[in-house]
Amino acid sequence: MSCPDPIPENTPSDVQVNDSVATYDAAVRDSMPTVDRVMGLMPGFVYVFNHQTYSNDYTNRSVGLHLGFTSEEIRAFGAEMMMHIVHVDDHAALGTHMVRIGNLTGEDTATLEYRVITKHGEERWLRSVDAVFDRAPDGSVLRHIGCATDVTAEKRSELRLAELNVELEKKVAERTSDLAALNGALESRIAERTFELQDAVDELEQLTYIATHDLKVPVNNLCRLGLMLGESAHLLAADQAEQVGWINDCAGQLSAKIQGLVLVAQIRLSSVLPAEQLNLRAAVVDAVSRFEKTLVQEAVAINIDPSIIVNFARFELNSILSSLIDNSVKYADPDRPLRVTFTADQVDGAVSLVVRDNGTGLDADRDREKVFGLFQRAHKVPAGSGISLYCARRMLLRRGGDMTVSGRRGHSAAFHVEFSKYY
Repeated sequence: MSCPDPIPENTPSDVQVNDSVATYDAAVRDSMPTVDRVMGLMPGFVYVFNHQTYSNDYTNRSVGLHLGFTSEEIRAFGAEMMMHIVHVDDHAALGTHMVRIGNLTGEDTATLEYRVITKHGEERWLRSVDAVFDRAPDGSVLRHIGCATDVTAEKRSELRLAELNVELEKKVAERTSDLAALNGALESRIAERTFELQDAVDELEQLTYIATHDLKVPVNNLCRLGLMLGESAHLLAADQAEQVGWINDCAGQLSAKIQGLVLVAQIRLSSVLPAEQLNLRAAVVDAVSRFEKTLVQEAVAINIDPSIIVNFARFELNSILSSLIDNSVKYADPDRPLRVTFTADQVDGAVSLVVRDNGTGLDADRDREKVFGLFQRAHKVPAGSGISLYCARRMLLRRGGDMTVSGRRGHSAAFHVEFSKYY
């Protein structure tokens, strides 16, 4: 372990040192009569270190509060003072500090934090700020003056903080390791679930293919057979003719289901059609025109700003509007003329379309799931497949939009269509 430089061989005699100290003390007392009182008010203690004797020429009384030694005891250590007081592990740092002091220029200062051992054996931390006090004619430092402040509480806090940081880093590392393990397990589980879902999708596609292709031939044959029997119904008994009628009805229903599955499969499995910038009012007018035989002109009110544009596939928009108009016509109230109103609004690029009618209405809270469910219907009469509104909503959902319904049974129904601005 390196230590401060040894005392030079040409160290003055004890008599010379004592005379120098006495002269220095007398000069301080004569030139600054209040220096001791001022230094006593400082938070640390003040010292003047002699670079020739390698000992303190002066230390104020506050040293006793910090180190337990009197000023006389400090001076009595002589050149061994550093060896007695400074912690052995800080000797090398102290030696480097003394070199820095020797190289100071002008009013520069040098600072060092180090440990000392008090008279009672307690370890304390000091922070010394040193400056040149006087120089020899050749410019070398004869003495430096310094103020040492007890920073034990501060250093202990720093050390405790460092310990806490180490503990925290250790815990973070442990948690990171745990999270990595959990993420690994989660990714493995996701991969398993993805495989399971993909397997289920593959099976669903296979079943859809069977339902939409392999079953079409026997169902079509059954429908043709029913028609052939129906054409010969006059040759059959009354009960037999009735049974043939049931067969035709069932075959027709089954054929409608198959066609519905084909449409659903096309929507769910086919790629999304390219979108276009479409004028919403023009699209509504076009869709209404296709119902001119069942929907009189006076029954329709189109309150849509001609400037409103939606970004959507033309075929799908036509299909959605046709489904909504057909729904209004199908559920018209026979006791009053049908009235269908189209209104639209645009906010920040998103478009909202409302199609409202005064038909038989529905209980929105009770019937909402049935209205948009596959092969489900909110009304038993008239007959229907329960597919068109399901498909219309699916077309909207896969483009970031949606469709909801509100209304009162026996009064009205309103379908709210939301077109996303991002498609």
